[in-house]
Amino acid sequence: MKKYKQLFFLLLIFALAFVVRLYRIDYPIADTHSWRQADTASVTRNFIKQGFTPLYPKFDSLKTLNWRYTDKNPDRFFFAEFPIYNILVYPLYKNFGVNVIYHRLVSVLFSSLTIFSLFFLTKLFSSAFVAYTASLIFALLPWNIYYGRVIMPDPLHVFFAVTSLLFVSLWLKHQKIYLSVLAGVFYALTILTKPYGLVLLLPITYLLLSKLMSRKPIKITSIILFLLISFTPYLLWKLHIDNYPQGQFDTIWLFNSTKIRFRPAFFRWLVYERFNNLILGGGGFALVCFGLISPKSKKETLFYFSWLVSLVIFLVIIATGNVTHDYYQLPFVPILSIFAALGIEHLLKIGQKTWQKVLNACLALSLFAMMLAMGWYQVKGLFNVNNWSIVEAGLKADQILPKDALVIAPYSNDPAFLYQTNRWGWTNQVYNLEEVKQQYQNPIYLVSVSKDDYTASIKAQNPTVFETDNFIIIKIQ
Repeated sequence: MKKYKQLFFLLLIFALAFVVRLYRIDYPIADTHSWRQADTASVTRNFIKQGFTPLYPKFDSLKTLNWRYTDKNPDRFFFAEFPIYNILVYPLYKNFGVNVIYHRLVSVLFSSLTIFSLFFLTKLFSSAFVAYTASLIFALLPWNIYYGRVIMPDPLHVFFAVTSLLFVSLWLKHQKIYLSVLAGVFYALTILTKPYGLVLLLPITYLLLSKLMSRKPIKITSIILFLLISFTPYLLWKLHIDNYPQGQFDTIWLFNSTKIRFRPAFFRWLVYERFNNLILGGGGFALVCFGLISPKSKKETLFYFSWLVSLVIFLVIIATGNVTHDYYQLPFVPILSIFAALGIEHLLKIGQKTWQKVLNACLALSLFAMMLAMGWYQVKGLFNVNNWSIVEAGLKADQILPKDALVIAPYSNDPAFLYQTNRWGWTNQVYNLEEVKQQYQNPIYLVSVSKDDYTASIKAQNPTVFETDNFIIIKIQ
């Protein structure tokens, strides 16, 4: 009966998480971080256009991803990460047609499924109350709702990361070979989706060392098996993509190119603006603080803090990247949810008299409500389409332009505009037009939503195909 009750509550939280992540599920790729979403979605769409080639993912832009090696990327390679996310969406595109809804639904599904992994992992170290509460916080945290339905591999990475920690814990507890294999597979997927998943070696190492020093130490052979399964796929992928530097992002700038590490602005942006305001809505940050100081068992303390410290290490190493992109902090959400849940449990336990317990319960509930209310206030704008004109212009271009046309879609190098046209091309102004004409025999068009000097100069020398108050389409070749 207890198991059925547990399953019922978990399914209820899962359903709640799934439903709230359906908000604006049909919106086009023109919302916050549209550039990364457009690149990701274009890889899957090109699986349909050019064939299923996961070892050679391609996006829509003809520009290189890494200026340090070359200024051209004629094959449009996109080696950001192994395209597991795109592989999962591909069957939906293949059977039901290309539609960004399917991409968002896959993100929604895996973000919601993380609740199960988070619950069972937390329950191994803490009370059932903390496990349920952490799962509920993960489900309802407004910032996590937005990033639980974006067209990016990050929600999938979080699912793999939490699930890998769960299976490592189960493997060390039960010492079954199939659990070590599953732990290795999920950790391999964690690293393949985002290489910075390597920082989770810290909590994994803690778990391994604690088991090795126990009365029933785990066999070294099973550890070797786990390590081989975990790291071999990424090493093979890295060896493969290093042959195509033009298809890889220049990641050097992510570390500390702005010299912001440990400066006052570093702490202000990450601790105050991101964790306190944006992610935890003030109230959740207070709950996390209560959770950090709450009494815990030695096993709880060492595992949770090793997990948190591993992510702080990532924060410090990739300093500029974390300050620049808020979604880099998405892996923090599970462990922050746990600490917030520990904070609620702590508040409910302290106090001797009835009025103290009631006051503490009201405080916990108020902080929880503040987390959701202020969190929603902070993130509601993320769902908005930033420029409906690029959607309108892209749809029209897709209707009237030849299928083999190349498109110049200048939008501050954001590929979201080019993505709307359903064509390959360029994401900013192209000035060497004569060279481009010689290089490509395809028809070439400018699709612009800006009445700038560049558009005016192209318009003066080439015929206009279609024009409205919001956009213009010009034939160049």
